[in-house]
Amino acid sequence: MRSLFEGYDIHLFALSKDTVENVRFHQERDDLYFPLLADPELTVIKKYGLLHRNGFEFQTFYWLGIPLGWPTKFNQMAIPTTILIDEHGIVRWIDQANDYRLRGNKDRILQAVVNVFGTLRPRV
Repeated sequence: MRSLFEGYDIHLFALSKDTVENVRFHQERDDLYFPLLADPELTVIKKYGLLHRNGFEFQTFYWLGIPLGWPTKFNQMAIPTTILIDEHGIVRWIDQANDYRLRGNKDRILQAVVNVFGTLRPRV
């Protein structure tokens, strides 16, 4: 999808409730080419109505070398959301998951890019 975003001159950002240290770890571990921003106090996430109040926080432990998670409490987190904003700052498309464990669908995002910004034309 990177080449498609670059072809449309789309700038991608991700926002996470993780700490700056965790964001840096994920940025490096996953070799992300776009900025991953930290919002540990959920300030921006709350401002845009993207707060999921009843997500489970898991304690990870290992059994026979297999990582397992045990829910320990409810925790606030961001609802996975994809937003297309045009060059004037206008929200043109939004896709929000009903399940916090699901992320944006690639085909749906690609179709939205075409619908919002039109057919890709070569840069002059």
